[in-house]
Amino acid sequence: MNNAPPVAFPVGRFFGGRVGLCAVACVGAVGLAVWQSSAQVSSIMVLWAWLFWALCVGVAALAMPWHSLQLGHLFWSGEGWFWQTPQGADYAQESQDAQEAQVSVGLDWGSGLLLWVRLHSGKGAADGPLCCAFVQAAAMPSKWHAFRCAVYSRTKHDSQVAPLLSERH
Repeated sequence: MNNAPPVAFPVGRFFGGRVGLCAVACVGAVGLAVWQSSAQVSSIMVLWAWLFWALCVGVAALAMPWHSLQLGHLFWSGEGWFWQTPQGADYAQESQDAQEAQVSVGLDWGSGLLLWVRLHSGKGAADGPLCCAFVQAAAMPSKWHAFRCAVYSRTKHDSQVAPLLSERH
């Protein structure tokens, strides 16, 4: 399997995560309050409904990454992902300030992607904080197709491991 060619794509900050969670939680609370006031339900049922709402909001808040990447570029080298700040030297090749990253798709709607990015530590392990990156085709339309191909490409490590896994089964 051939990997996608190298590509660098600009990434802006993703602001909507916390605001979106708060908005959904508020809409849910309003809906629950309207249901409570308009329906004839027992107080124990209302209590359980509010506890379930609080549990859902709490789990969503804990599962949501609270870090977001600053402005920069995600760079696909043809074998793996790298994060590079705008001060990086040349985006066409890996430079000394590029940091290895693990990238996965959270949501894809054709003209935009919500990506989960975990930066690697100096030890090579992807143990940095989980970050959100929101990218849109409008940021660089000429590279959008190549970037989407790269997002769905397997890293060199994945492509080396996959044949070994298939041999075992």
